[in-house]
Amino acid sequence: MKKWIIAASIALASASVLAQNYSSIIQQARSALNKKDYKKANAQFKSAFVLEQDNYADLYDAACVAALVNDKNRAFKLLNLSIEYGWTDLEHVKKDSDLVSLHTDPGWKKIIHSLQIKSAEQEKQYDQKLKAQLEQIFDTDQNLRNQLVSIGKKLGYASEEAKVLWKQIAEKDALHLKAVEAILTEHGWLGPKQVGAKASETLFLVIQHADDNARRKYAPMMRKAVKEKKATAGSFAMMEDRIAVEAGEKQTYGSQLSIVDGHTVLSPTEDPDHLDERRAALGMTGIADYLNSSKIEWNVNTFKGAMAHYDAKQIISPEDFKKFADVLWRGELRYLDYSKNVWVSIPSNLRVIQAPQDPAVWLWSYGYDDEPHANAKDGIRLSQDGKKLGEELVISRMIMTNGDLRVVTKMSGIDDNRPAQFRFTYTINAENFERKKEVKLVNGDDYFVRNIYSWKR
Repeated sequence: MKKWIIAASIALASASVLAQNYSSIIQQARSALNKKDYKKANAQFKSAFVLEQDNYADLYDAACVAALVNDKNRAFKLLNLSIEYGWTDLEHVKKDSDLVSLHTDPGWKKIIHSLQIKSAEQEKQYDQKLKAQLEQIFDTDQNLRNQLVSIGKKLGYASEEAKVLWKQIAEKDALHLKAVEAILTEHGWLGPKQVGAKASETLFLVIQHADDNARRKYAPMMRKAVKEKKATAGSFAMMEDRIAVEAGEKQTYGSQLSIVDGHTVLSPTEDPDHLDERRAALGMTGIADYLNSSKIEWNVNTFKGAMAHYDAKQIISPEDFKKFADVLWRGELRYLDYSKNVWVSIPSNLRVIQAPQDPAVWLWSYGYDDEPHANAKDGIRLSQDGKKLGEELVISRMIMTNGDLRVVTKMSGIDDNRPAQFRFTYTINAENFERKKEVKLVNGDDYFVRNIYSWKR
């Protein structure tokens, strides 16, 4: 089964009742498709196209389904409509295994000819210099990672050969990011109509392979590009998943994998019962098919059990507090000054002690040498089950690869007189202690950093 092309209109349906109905039916069609119920998917696509029939990605996927149920006349009709409304990917059509049944039909040559003409016309519109630059970056990125997979299978990912290649990949990734950032700064997000599908996808690929700061920086730009049909909703879902996992949260679409005890597993994922529905809504393959490519067997009940076990371990204990209690920490507070929209840094110190009268309460004393009027004390109660730190709900506790303890918590509140969701990240080792506060305003799309305390022992 091919990677189904993303129909951004599904994820970004308009507010009208008609569009909502269309989106709902398309989602049902993709859900049936992911379960390989092609007969049902074909019927659902037919129902949807009674309402709308102008999205080339939906039309193309419906043509594939029609071919799979051997409805050749309908498949050719939908392919022609898809081309009429914007489909230009000739090479994809040639290689698509879902369309093999059409290859011996006289209509196939007409489809290929139409696409050749359409592709030639589209090629004239491309920025050829940028297209060539981005496609070269794409090829280098993928070739190096394919080499890594080959070495990993033969010698192991911890082998010296793999380490050498990882270093090369890191060096190339840095160069690629620099080049892509320059392009984004000058041209914005370039879509398939400007540079072709492969070159456009390179923008996502490079940012996805960069560090977390780059993903957070360009996520709003890519979200806007999805709305403008310059980027695919499925690719953006992968970026959102990676950002969530790196922040200590559960992913939404199940695109990220982790290594646990030497085994590749699906990273923590929210609401697994409806995971395939969310993936289908963005044109992504079913989770079982996706994981099968990594030789991971999918069983939703087994995974729910694993998630219950995972959730039970996400707690903070008095022993964790003792790692930073009874120490005078000195450093600084950096915060975003809303009134001037600038970052401000002031000296800060902290001492945490266990309350003598109530061992479940920990007293946090903040000191500001330059602004003593801001000195403050706070008593924070650690719940008996370790799930709550004051009003903050513990969502993640992890020992990082470098040995740091990282605890992530969340709570609701008010920021600058606006309802908001807060996320706190505590990172602790023998010499350093950091507390980062992030804010996502109600109806906002992304978290942003509100302040960071950085202290040293």
